[in-house]
Amino acid sequence: MTVHRTAHRAPRGRIAGETEIAHAARLLVLDAMRRLDHAAERFEIWWKAQLPRTRVGLAIVSVILGASLLNVLEMRIVQANATPAAVAQATLTTEAAPADAGKTWTVVKMWQGTGVRDTEVFTVSDHWRVDWVFNQTQSVGQMQVYVYSADGKLLNVATNIQHSDSNTTFWGGPGTYLLKVNSTGGDWKLDVQDLH
Repeated sequence: MTVHRTAHRAPRGRIAGETEIAHAARLLVLDAMRRLDHAAERFEIWWKAQLPRTRVGLAIVSVILGASLLNVLEMRIVQANATPAAVAQATLTTEAAPADAGKTWTVVKMWQGTGVRDTEVFTVSDHWRVDWVFNQTQSVGQMQVYVYSADGKLLNVATNIQHSDSNTTFWGGPGTYLLKVNSTGGDWKLDVQDLH
C-alpha cells in the first residue's frame, strides 16, 4: 500500500484581497491536511510492518465492520422515514416461548445458504418463530437476520452473532413478513414456524 501525499506548501502569509476569516479558514485547512499526511505516513509504516496474514485478517474485519455499519445506517434511515401510520400497521413483538399446550409448530418456509439473501414473503398467525443455525467456516464469521414487513419496513432483529450458534426467536403479531440475511464467513439455515 503506497500513500501518495501532496505537498501543502501554499503560502501561509496573507494573500492579496483575502479577508481575516478566509485567511483563518485557509490556515485551518492547511493544518488539517498536514496532520492527515502525517497520520497517513504513520499508518503506512505500521501497515508495512504487519504480516501478510494479519493484513488479510484486518481487511476481512474491516469488510465485516463496514457491512455492519451499513446495516445499522439502513435501520436508522428506515426508522427515521417510517410514518406513524406505517409503524402502527405492523405490530410485531418479541415473545418468550408462547404457551403451546395442545398446539403444534408447523414449518411455513425454510431457507439455507451463504452470504446475503432476502427471503420471499411469508404469512403467519398470532404466534410464530424463527429457528436459525450458523456454521462459521472461516476464522471470522457473522450472521444477522432482520425481520421486515411485506412492504419493506424494518421491524426487528432476529439475530446478530459473530460465531457458530443456533437458537430460536419467538414473535407475536400476525401478518406478512420477509427476512433479510446478512452473513459472511460461514453457511446458515433458518426456518419460520407458525403455532396452530
